[in-house]
Amino acid sequence: MAVKQRKDGRWACYYRDRNNKPAKGRAKVKWEYFGRGPDAEASAWRRNAELGLGSKPGEPVKKTFGEIALAYSNQKPFSPNSRKQLGIRLNVNILPFFGDKKAVHITEQDLDDYVTKRRSDIVTDNKGRPLRVGVKYSTIARELTDVKAIMSYAANRKPPLIEHNPIRDYKKPDTDDEIIRPPSKAEIKSIIKNSSKHLIRAIKLSYFLGLRPGAVELLTLTWEGNVDLDGRTILVISAKKGGADRRLVPIHEDLLEDLRIWQKEDKGSGPLIHYHGKPIKKIDTAWRGALKKAGIKRRIRPYDIRHRFVTTALEEGVDIKPLAEIVGSRPETLMRYYQHVSRRVHRQTISKIPSLDD
Repeated sequence: MAVKQRKDGRWACYYRDRNNKPAKGRAKVKWEYFGRGPDAEASAWRRNAELGLGSKPGEPVKKTFGEIALAYSNQKPFSPNSRKQLGIRLNVNILPFFGDKKAVHITEQDLDDYVTKRRSDIVTDNKGRPLRVGVKYSTIARELTDVKAIMSYAANRKPPLIEHNPIRDYKKPDTDDEIIRPPSKAEIKSIIKNSSKHLIRAIKLSYFLGLRPGAVELLTLTWEGNVDLDGRTILVISAKKGGADRRLVPIHEDLLEDLRIWQKEDKGSGPLIHYHGKPIKKIDTAWRGALKKAGIKRRIRPYDIRHRFVTTALEEGVDIKPLAEIVGSRPETLMRYYQHVSRRVHRQTISKIPSLDD
């Protein structure tokens, strides 16, 4: 059926109600009313689309989720690494479930079903060996963030790719992110003691400079392009996390001697982090092996070395602005993610105000 404006000005969507069909004859026509005015007309057409009865003349055709996801990933600006990670999430899990569905017909129940499915999926290690049943809620929430972002993009762009966003108000599941305590100095020393040469370099660079220990910042450092031992600085190309594109980080005094030794070993050429001269893409496998040898059973990630850097700096009372510049973040980001530390620093600041009773 279709959408119609009645004589009294009300907009309505009317259709044959298949659930109200007499024993003989055609199903009865059902009318749904949405009031008067442009908003009411838009609501009537949205309801018409939800029922699969057609779009308003001149409006975009119904696209599949896969089609709008392709437009989103091609047209939205992403860093190379963010685009790569989005592609993995889409191709491995999201598109196999949502890809062929008409985007405007995706319901909140579909999203609930996706959560149920992911909670029953088998999680494997990088060699395909099963670890456990059930993906963590935090991972599922990240994937649903992608789904909602794609749907919002398609509905809000001009011209829109879909008539409306049917899951705009969907509430994602609460995350089960584990709060990981940064490694202590003793733990870091124990890990270093049980690490291979390339991992020792990675740990010390992250510990003394607050680097993100991934492909963008730590693992792209080279002697020729980033290290200035005479000026005692390292040029870091920042991951796109809201801070400056690049930052010049002073070299800690304890790291300077290590860098001089490493430079001689490498003859001042090539990447700082390498395995027998070959560049390294990630340190996860070496990290897990070092934790096991060190007898550390609690969960610690390479990224937590950076957390140790920021936490220690805040606890020592450094100013938030230069700290944010050093680690490549915005001050408000540090305040948000390190609230527990910043509150302690605030209390220490207040306690230093002299009493009026003296």
